[in-house]
Amino acid sequence: MTYLLTLGSGLLVMVGAISFLYWLNASTATPFVIAHNRMLTYIAGGVFLVFLVAQIWRDPGAGPYLVMLIVTLYMVNLQQGIRWPALLSAVLIVVLYLWLGARVSVFSAVGVVLAVVLIFLTQRFARQMTQHLTMNVIALVVFGVAVLVSDVNVAETDSLFWAQQLVTLLVLGTLSLTFDELMRATRQRTDKLHALSTIDELTGVQNFGTFNKELDQLFAQFQKDGKQYSVFEGDLDHFKHINDTYGHPAGNVVLRQLALELDSFAVTLPFPATAYRLGGEEFAIIAHTQLTHEQAVAIGERFLYLLTLVRFPDADPNLTITCSIGQARVEAGDYSANDVYKKADRNLYAAKQSGRNCVRAQGDAATE
Repeated sequence: MTYLLTLGSGLLVMVGAISFLYWLNASTATPFVIAHNRMLTYIAGGVFLVFLVAQIWRDPGAGPYLVMLIVTLYMVNLQQGIRWPALLSAVLIVVLYLWLGARVSVFSAVGVVLAVVLIFLTQRFARQMTQHLTMNVIALVVFGVAVLVSDVNVAETDSLFWAQQLVTLLVLGTLSLTFDELMRATRQRTDKLHALSTIDELTGVQNFGTFNKELDQLFAQFQKDGKQYSVFEGDLDHFKHINDTYGHPAGNVVLRQLALELDSFAVTLPFPATAYRLGGEEFAIIAHTQLTHEQAVAIGERFLYLLTLVRFPDADPNLTITCSIGQARVEAGDYSANDVYKKADRNLYAAKQSGRNCVRAQGDAATE
């Protein structure tokens, strides 16, 4: 009964640790966690390893904790794209070998070598391993037996001890790998849904909700350290005429092409910038920099020139489009994140009133 309770508690600890680490790397975590997820993952993983080593230190005969450490080292190496854990795991295996005092023998030496080789092979073929649960479990059991042979004095143990270790390794390993597989699939679905919730379905650029969240974050950052940013808002001229003349499917082609051009244009700017569709034929770019009036006008006019080169063979090869643009930047007198957007919107309206196909940017403080 004591063994079963220990095994059950070990499984709960492993499940909790796996769940917590996946939460740290989820796209739906809090903004602080998302911003520092790598550091927090390293800290959490380090704390968990220290906890397991401390339990083994307190009671070297605590078999489940040694098995939990074995499973943890194995699973860490299944994380794709991270190279250093294999070396860390190999070092820990050697340290355990020296610390736990297994007698130097052919068995222990072979165990250490086999365990280290399996660690590097696991990392090398992590993608294939995660796709085949049975193969993964077999590799984990072989790795676990190799570590146990290198760390446990075989001559001083009986068949009951090894039966318990193998059952613990098989149960904890199989259930932990299965749960890890479920969590990985769940995170992939969650990340996909989260991405869909931030992307405009028609055009593929960021949507209005993401635009508002970005403005909130940038305004909070501006209040904290004065980091500047600007907003360009654009509206296609006479888009209703395009829909009425060529039909809504052709209008959608125009919107998708405009979004593609705007997104490509944002990437080419000499500072971080992101394109958004605000709704209908309205689009925006958030530029993470401070721009003078002349700079903002030059950027807007360059985009207007690029639009004159765009053609729409799927709608009408002779169709051309124009756009009106308003720009504004954050200032110390702004009270909320929406103030910059409102100023850009007023300048967009001024561009429309000025005959369309032009740019109206916020003036510099000295000339306003």
